[in-house]
Amino acid sequence: MILLLTACAQGSTTSKAKIDNKASTENKSKEILGIQRIESKLIKSPSTQDSTKQSIVLPGVNPLELEGTLAISGSPVVLPISQAIAQRFIQDGYPSKIALSSIDTGVSFKLLCEEKKVDIVNTVRPITSQELAICSQSGIEPIGFPIAIDAVTIVVSSQNKFVPNSLTRDELAKVFTVEKWSDVNPKWPAEAIKRIIPAGVSAGGAVDLFAQAILNGNVSQIINARNTISYHFVEQLHSEALINPYMVGFLEYGSYKQNRDKLKAIAIDRVDPFLPAYPLTRYLYIYVDAKAIRQRPEVEGFVNYYLTYVSPEVPSLGYFPVKLTVLDESKIKLLQVKNNQ
Repeated sequence: MILLLTACAQGSTTSKAKIDNKASTENKSKEILGIQRIESKLIKSPSTQDSTKQSIVLPGVNPLELEGTLAISGSPVVLPISQAIAQRFIQDGYPSKIALSSIDTGVSFKLLCEEKKVDIVNTVRPITSQELAICSQSGIEPIGFPIAIDAVTIVVSSQNKFVPNSLTRDELAKVFTVEKWSDVNPKWPAEAIKRIIPAGVSAGGAVDLFAQAILNGNVSQIINARNTISYHFVEQLHSEALINPYMVGFLEYGSYKQNRDKLKAIAIDRVDPFLPAYPLTRYLYIYVDAKAIRQRPEVEGFVNYYLTYVSPEVPSLGYFPVKLTVLDESKIKLLQVKNNQ
């Protein structure tokens, strides 16, 4: 998927976001958990922007004073956040285009470091040492900024009346590896467990995160389990939940929130996905070349704007803000890079 955001004047001094959806021939991301359409009502008007209590306040950015096309690429899990910030940036007056694409994170780092076709990479994981080495050879210094937290949520069909609201890690390990529900608990139906999991097993992806937390890192246990299918579009999971009370799967918390009529979330050891101790959480990042921050005002300005407004923006999208200390570290890092420290 490729999204192109541009400023569009409509008889007013207020800039509005216009989105053109274009078909993409690129492979769908292996990390995909489902891209949720971001409705305009979720994007706050510049005149009513939230103010959050912060220990560090970055220098103000006036998008009207910046120009130059920005290209953002990477994990579809992070796409809704970057899209929301980009729309807000344009609503505040940014006159140029912002292109967003949803493709594999590894491919996006290649576009940043080798082909130099993107400015910002969205990712659910830190850059690998191999990717960092390739970037270094190309004269690119990727700087990572944690921008939000995602919770991978275990779900069953809302029609499921026998699975309780919480399972232990041992029970979850069985649910995602054995054949029948009665193999987990003899009081449950002797029906086959239909498992629906995100496609792809890349590091930092949902399947890898689940395997590390529940299966002692053994990814093959879940992907090779009988009656397990992988989805590229989260709507496949939603559809299965409507017709099969014996399904189970996982997806991003934001997608669950938007489909609570079809799905029931399962806590882990009585810890719900929105609580700090939940074991299936991960940081979401954006990566930017340090040189671009220093030499291109539109890149530095957008990252500044991103870090300023991301925390009040993410809750409405189904994500969780990073801790204030983590956000402040990112702001300090941006200032240091900008000043070449």
